[in-house]
Amino acid sequence: MLKKYQPGRPDFLINTDWGIPSDQLSKEAAESRGLKIFHGRWVSKTEKKQLKDEQNAYFTIRIIGCLLILLVLAVAINIWQISRSIFLSTFLIVLYGLVVVACGIGLIRFARFARYLAILIFISFLVLPFTPLLADEKGAPLLIVLGIIGLYYLLRRTARKIFWSEKESNPADNKNKSSIVRKGIYLVVLFLLLSVGYFVYDMSQAKHMAADACLRATKGMPLEDYLSIFSKNDYKIIRSAEYIILVPERGMRRNYCSVSHDGQRITGSKTGFN
Repeated sequence: MLKKYQPGRPDFLINTDWGIPSDQLSKEAAESRGLKIFHGRWVSKTEKKQLKDEQNAYFTIRIIGCLLILLVLAVAINIWQISRSIFLSTFLIVLYGLVVVACGIGLIRFARFARYLAILIFISFLVLPFTPLLADEKGAPLLIVLGIIGLYYLLRRTARKIFWSEKESNPADNKNKSSIVRKGIYLVVLFLLLSVGYFVYDMSQAKHMAADACLRATKGMPLEDYLSIFSKNDYKIIRSAEYIILVPERGMRRNYCSVSHDGQRITGSKTGFN
């Protein structure tokens, strides 16, 4: 039989002495009663579905907790390189890491505070890739995926119930209040996902615009003819004695095309990310 994740929570079937041991009931007798085998014990079809749901909820919460701790350990390996940056940045990164570790330990122990903290952390996973700190990191898309997965599993009904006390497992007077809070969280997550989608699209468009500007910069092409192609509404044009930098107005002006010249004609070009 599966272990009891929360022995003090008999409101979950998995934390009780559920089912009938397989050696105490013959297969024919069990099947005649419509029972199914689950981890070496006979249970009804409804009980099997409930047990699987509860087991998956407990398991995924602990997996999420371990994953958060492992993420911090991965960052801690590079702590020497991080400590070479500005003191305030280093302090905030270390503080954030300690909070994530505390959250991971809390999730493994099914502590209520950890769920609310984890929701905030996973929301931050959706935002951090669009900050200067992680905007150019290759692992940023993975962080977004982890944020979405974490929010999905923590906001599921069974997962929410795990963090309630037994007396609150079916609270009639708090039902409407919790429903409003839950819908509010869903709206915030939806807003963040839409914002993330917009920023991803905007950054992609800026990258294509910068690449297109460099493709048009043919070596030997008159400089003024080249610049006449581009609208000042779409690009910010920065001139210097040896270079002209075209910065798309989209994508937070992070992408650019640098065009080298001799004063009259183009001699080369390359894209970049600021």
